[in-house]
Amino acid sequence: MGCAEPAAILLLRGRAAASERFEALIRRHVPDVGVTSDPAHALERCLGEAPPVLAVDWSEPTSAAAFCGRVRAQPGGDAVFVLAITERDGDIDGILAAGASDFLLAGGGGAGPRARLSVVRERAARDAASRQALAQTQARLIGAGRMASVGTLAAGVAHEINNPLAFVITNVDAAIRRIGSLDRRNSAARGGPWARSHGDGRAPSSELSDVLSLLEDAREGAERVRLIVRDLHSFSRAEEDRRGPVDPRRVLDACVHMAMHEIRHRARVVRSFQEVPPVQANEPRLAQVFLNLIVNAAQAIPEGLAEQNEIELSTRCDAEGSVVVEVRDTGAGIAPESLARIFEPFYTSKEAGEGLGLGLAICHSIVTALGGLIEADSRPGKGSTFRLLLPAAAASEARASAAPGSAASRWPRENGGLDALAPEAAQRQRVLIIDDEPLLTRAIAGTLEPRHETTATASARDALRRIRAGERYDAILCDLMMPDMTGMDFYTSLAEHAPEQQRRVVFLTGGAFTERSKAFLQQVNARLLLKPFDAATLLSLVDEVVAAR
Repeated sequence: MGCAEPAAILLLRGRAAASERFEALIRRHVPDVGVTSDPAHALERCLGEAPPVLAVDWSEPTSAAAFCGRVRAQPGGDAVFVLAITERDGDIDGILAAGASDFLLAGGGGAGPRARLSVVRERAARDAASRQALAQTQARLIGAGRMASVGTLAAGVAHEINNPLAFVITNVDAAIRRIGSLDRRNSAARGGPWARSHGDGRAPSSELSDVLSLLEDAREGAERVRLIVRDLHSFSRAEEDRRGPVDPRRVLDACVHMAMHEIRHRARVVRSFQEVPPVQANEPRLAQVFLNLIVNAAQAIPEGLAEQNEIELSTRCDAEGSVVVEVRDTGAGIAPESLARIFEPFYTSKEAGEGLGLGLAICHSIVTALGGLIEADSRPGKGSTFRLLLPAAAASEARASAAPGSAASRWPRENGGLDALAPEAAQRQRVLIIDDEPLLTRAIAGTLEPRHETTATASARDALRRIRAGERYDAILCDLMMPDMTGMDFYTSLAEHAPEQQRRVVFLTGGAFTERSKAFLQQVNARLLLKPFDAATLLSLVDEVVAAR
């Protein structure tokens, strides 16, 4: 293998008679040679400008070995290629012991030294390229590790947000219901003391209806936060390797919510969703792919021209029955030489510092593992289209996932909205609430009290004592993670002391992110309600538990 261009050699020559012969030898075979007799200057050069080869005159072994040791002791010194030059075979052991990279026996003539120097230069060039590639890989892996740490931190922050957000949403829902009821009762007296004119030609409205409007605005804001937290949570669910029927359109919508901070100043989002069957996939992994493609599409478009650019998301079926998902943008496009490499690990067409080159490689790995295909079309200045072909879920699996009372009922519920409130039950049921967050406990009790009799405790041990003493409940709402006794331990203890009560348990959780909680939720057949939840979802699930006697 030849070098693309001549590699410079810096020679540190000594004062012995052989030194002149060494210099003449190297100059005869290498076109680009630097020579110095100053060890300090040589050390500065090899650590700064880093010539591919530092040749050291070994005619004075003691001083040469000491210099080699100084080089290796410096930060970055281990990367310097040190070539020792000697005329004595007996120096070779000392040369290697001193840490030199290679040696050249200068005695004799012919083509031997030339060939040897050529090999040395090629080896030095290869070593330098390998070190550079390794350094880049390490830097990217460190960056990837930091990104993973940020993801873990985000999941933890989302978990901490869920408790306060849950009682905010639950209390706002309760306030909306009560004020709405009062407003309807006062609707006949709108011309009385409650009436207030807007002064702008609009019909008069009551103070109650104005407060109701403010609460509904606050509820909408809380709902937006809930969607963000839910979308963050989807990337750290316990069922990390679980596959099943997934609606790609719903996952695309969730990813748009998450990426809106990147999109809103760059492009409009256009949805062209045809009816498609669910795909057989792992939802968090599929979301990871969609989010990466959507963010890439946004970042390919400059800021400030949102009305002139668009990101189109489309779904359809091909002739073979596969589900086709496309993410198209009107951005800068990808050069042909880059397009052929975009799925390679650590390759990025972005400017330095703007990407690790891992995103599309991970997307390719995920889609391939799902039995699908990902491909890209692009023209510079004309935008890009990323196309995914995903296997459709079997019809029996898709029906099973949607069937009432199927195993799907144990997965996190989506909010049903205030209009989804079920009619009041004919008979009040006993509901036990176990949660160490008092504000959330009060909010849950306040939501359930009009229809059910509630008992609240902050301790799973206290709840277990009540049940051991003979108390029985029609539904048990239990936080998964608590400091005194976890919901997992409570659930296990019920199997021994009151197995019929175990079937009454609904776990409340802001996200399972410990290994034990992930494994537990995969193993048990208990209902799960993700925080934050709204009143409609809570009441509906309690009714479901009560009805499942």
